[in-house]
Formats: sequence, C-alpha cells, structure tokens
Amino acid sequence: MTSIIPVPVPVSSELEKSISSFSPSIANFLNEVGLPTENILSSVDQRKKVIFALAEALSILPIEEREKATYLTKFTVAIAVGLFDGALNYLWDETISSLRRLAAKFDLEYFFSIAEKVSSRNKNLSTTDDLDRVDDHDLLETCRRIGLINDVNYKRLDNVNFMRNHASAAHPNENEIDGYEMLAWLSNCLRYAIMAEPNHDVISINKLLTNVRTEIIPTDDFPIIGAEIEKLPQERVDDLLWTMFGMYTDIKQIPNVKSNIGGIATYVWNVSSNDRKYEIGSRYGVFRKNAEITRKDAAQEFLQIVDGQSYKDEDSLAGELIDKLGILKSVHFEFNNFYNEYPHAKSLEDSLPSNGTIPRAARSMWVRVLCICYAGNGHGYKDGVDEGALPYYIKYINGFSESEIIEFLRLMSDAEFTAAFSRSKVDKRVRKLANHLKTKTENIHIKRALDIIIDAPVGVLDSISGASNFQNSMKYIPKLS
Repeated sequence: MTSIIPVPVPVSSELEKSISSFSPSIANFLNEVGLPTENILSSVDQRKKVIFALAEALSILPIEEREKATYLTKFTVAIAVGLFDGALNYLWDETISSLRRLAAKFDLEYFFSIAEKVSSRNKNLSTTDDLDRVDDHDLLETCRRIGLINDVNYKRLDNVNFMRNHASAAHPNENEIDGYEMLAWLSNCLRYAIMAEPNHDVISINKLLTNVRTEIIPTDDFPIIGAEIEKLPQERVDDLLWTMFGMYTDIKQIPNVKSNIGGIATYVWNVSSNDRKYEIGSRYGVFRKNAEITRKDAAQEFLQIVDGQSYKDEDSLAGELIDKLGILKSVHFEFNNFYNEYPHAKSLEDSLPSNGTIPRAARSMWVRVLCICYAGNGHGYKDGVDEGALPYYIKYINGFSESEIIEFLRLMSDAEFTAAFSRSKVDKRVRKLANHLKTKTENIHIKRALDIIIDAPVGVLDSISGASNFQNSMKYIPKLS
C-alpha cells in the first residue's frame, strides 16, 4: 500500500507531533504569526495503525455509498495529517448524516412523534429538513426507540458521541486519541450507523401506518393486526400508541384515518404499559388547559374508544412537567451539561403539585430523568454533574416514595440510562444512589434488588437487568398501578 503519511525520514516522537514534520513552510508561517506548532499532531505510528486498516474497514461500504461519503474523505485526510481530533469529528458527522438519511427513508411522522417523546424540543417537526433540528443524542435515542438501531449498537454509538463531545475538535479539550480507539470507532460507525438496516419491527410499523393513512382497512382485519402488534417489544407498542393518539387528535386529520385508528387502537391500548396510558390521559388535561377544544374532544373520543377514561387527567400539571423533563434530559446529553442543567432543574419546582406528589402520568419520566442527571456522564472533575443543579436532584430524589424506587429498579433495563455505566464515575454514582434509596424503603424484596446493584462486580452494571439473580428478585417487586 502506497504511504500517504507525509513523513519522509525517521524522526523523533516529539518531531512527529510537530507541524514541522508535516510542512516546514506551514510551521514557519505559524511561527511568524505566533501560533504553536509543537505537540499538535498524532504520531506517525498511530496514523499508520488507522491508514493500514482503512481499506479493510471500508470494504463493507458499497462503492456507490463511498462516492457520497465526503466526511469519510475528510476523516482519512485528517488521519494522514495526524489531526485525530478533527478526524473523529468528521467520522461523527458522517454517522449523523447516515442516520438522518436512514430516518428519512421511513415514516417521518412516526419518527418525529417519537422524537417529541424523547424531548419536547422536537415538537412541530415534519419535513426531511427538520431532521437537522433534532440534536445528536435525541437522534440516536429516537433511532433506537423505533428500531433503526438496537440497544447494544446504540450504546456503541453513544460512546462515540460522548468521545466526539469530549475528545474531538468539536469542543475545546486536551484529551488524546490513539489509533486503536479510532479504528474501533470507525468500525462501529460503519457497521451500526452508516450501513445500518432497520429491523423487522420498524418495517412492519411503517407498513401499518402507511396503510392507516392511505387505505380503508376492513373491520375483519383489525383482530389480525392486533395479534401482530402483541408480538412487538413493549417500548415499540407504547410508542405506536403515542403516535396513533397524536394522529387521531391532529386537527387536520381526515375521517378515514380516524376510523382506521379507531379500529386498531383498542388492541394497541390493551398491550400498552400503564405509564403510557397515563401519559395519554394527561394530554386531555393539557388540551383543556390550553383551550385546544378540537384536540380535547378528539382525546375524549379516543379514550372512550379504548375504554381508558379512568386514565384521563382533567386538569393536571403532568403534561407541563413531562415537557420540562424532556428538555432537561436533552440538555444533560449536550456538551458542558454540568454548566447548563441548573435553570431547567430549578424550573421543575414550578410544575410540581402543591402536595408534592408526582402525577402518575409523569412518574416514570420523573425518575428516569432525575436518575440520569444525578448519575452524570462521567466526564471531568465534576463527574459530569451540574453542581448547581445537584441540590435540586438530591431534593427531588429525597422525595421518592416506594413507587419511585421501583421505577429506579426498572431503569436497569433502560438502554439510555445504562449507556454510561461503563464509565467508573457513573458506576460509582449509581451505586451511591442505590445505597441511598435502600434507606427509604422497608420492603425486603426491594432492598434485595438494590443490594444486587450495589454489590455487582465493576463493569457489569450496564447488563445487570439480564442477570438471573436480579431477574429473580424483580419477580417479587410490587407491581405499579
């Protein structure tokens, strides 16, 4: 293989990292204008590790796809020069572009419906151009939720996103990247994003929603469709219910579509979680408070169809609280979260009921977001936690009842929550949180499950939900209503 690394003669490791090793004339110019030239580039040895493996790594990418992958060209040039932090940024740009193209091929209304559930900042999006407005973490999480990437690959890509935020040229940092790390990230991005294919679930849901919008579905087909929906994973069922509810309450919706949804809705509702049912019920109160009469009436019709009026919340703060929690979570996953979470954490107080009891519709998300933010992202001396927001997180967590503690245990199977557990600081904070929650319950079965988290070996906490002892302990945990 012809060398593309511009180092013609053996040089010391210090010189390899100097601009002089790449271009003496550029180094001279930088010296003239007073800019640094030393310890700028990655060593030749590290560059070779990536360059020599690049052809094999790219072999899985069809030629016609390579011809469009401009960011991968920039990635390769940056590697050859020795600017690994810039290369990582280009690799991530190509990854995000690929995921956006993948999302655009499928049901955009469905995608944006789930993106809104991930964060309320993603409301009122509808076109392919709007995909650029969904931030990187929300894009990843939405792709996971709808099945474009699975839980394991989500964690792989989330780690690349984390490193892009904390070790690339995208943001100021002093972290170094070696060749083996870069190869691993290149492989993960190629295999699990740039070459990603949707699983069977998302294809089936895409076909179903297309038929709901364009066909008049025979009544006899509803039970058959319902039987197929029962086979979907719980998260996929819940998100389908949310999407269908959104379609039904759309003020521009046509009668045929509402009729199709009405025929399917009961089957979806019956296999959905109580968490999602209460969230649906809370929207009635939101529409009522905002004087959205048409949508309020449509929500009432939908709840009557599915016999879900007991979940209706007439005048609740739940919807407002859910929206704020979604924004806080998005801020947490952005760069410099430990400076930006405070105002959002503080504002949650304004949306709490006077009795301090979290509305049932918001309880699951309340626990999820607070635990994610308390655990932090594991970066920096602040543990990735906003120290200004931390007193609020502690205050809210101190208010957890037994129901909230059970929600915490359920989070151990949540891919978004466990994605950062491989970082030692996050691991320690999650165990610390479990220890604290243990003091707030007398239920022996809950204590036993918390002990399993506390005593788990280092490095396995992100997969604790699959451990037989944890699964057995969860069988005796009280069911949440």
